[in-house]
This record gives sequence, structure tokens and C-alpha cells, in this order.
Amino acid sequence: MSIRAASNTDVPKISSLVTSLAHYYLEGSDGTLPSWLEDTLTHEAFLARIADTDYLNLVFEVSGLIVGYISLKEPGHLYHLFVAEEFQGQGISRSLWVHVRRQSQCSRFSVRSSVYAVPVYKRFGFLESGPAGSKDGVSFQPMEYLSEN
Repeated sequence: MSIRAASNTDVPKISSLVTSLAHYYLEGSDGTLPSWLEDTLTHEAFLARIADTDYLNLVFEVSGLIVGYISLKEPGHLYHLFVAEEFQGQGISRSLWVHVRRQSQCSRFSVRSSVYAVPVYKRFGFLESGPAGSKDGVSFQPMEYLSEN
């Protein structure tokens, strides 16, 4: 098990992981992502984020398999945090979160959590920072984390 910086060669695996879990944002069960969300999950979109120095992108590997991914857009917006379903509940998301917090100079972090992931973020110390929202069938909960440091 290891956490390392994401690279361009990781993009197909990262894209596949995130796309396989994106349905957790949806309100309905039809599984159709709106085009504006799909556009952020393309190979090109992941390559752009990895190349952009405003983003910190890390992967969590188990036996060479990418099972977790986190992307932080400075200064402190948690853009993505995904863990493969079969590896959830094993502390991987927490490990990625702690790693990002240590690497970032931020004391305040924000996230637009899926409703599904709100309990995870609450365990990390995030608080709801506004009302839940919805756009084109995609539900989200704005949340914020303030560091004690």
C-alpha cells in the first residue's frame, strides 16, 4: 500500500475509478450523468488537472492497483476523493485526506460532497456550510473543514 503523486500514465485507471463511482452524486436511478459533469471526467480533463500546478493529485495503490484518488485544487477545495467500492471502509479515504492536509498550506478546506459521502466527511471533521443543493439531477452538500493549527 502506498500513496504517491498521480501521473499521466495513471489517467485511464483514475478516470475509470471516478466514473464508476460518479453515480453516487445522482438523485435518480437512471444513471445518466449530465454533460457538464461527464466533461470533468474525460481523459483530457484528468490530464489537464494533473498538469495544472494548482491541483494536488494523489493515488492510493494496493499491489499496483489504483484503488483511491484525491484531487485538491489550491487553495483548499477538495475536488475529488474516491475509493473503489471493494476497498471502502478500510481507511483509504482518511489516509488520502491526511496526506493532502499535510502537503497543503491551507487551514480551511471546502468540498461539494455527494449526499452519500457526507458521513465520511463529517468523520474527517467537515461541517455542513450551507444548504444541500441540486443541479440537473446531481445532489451535493457544501461542507467546510477548519484546521485546528
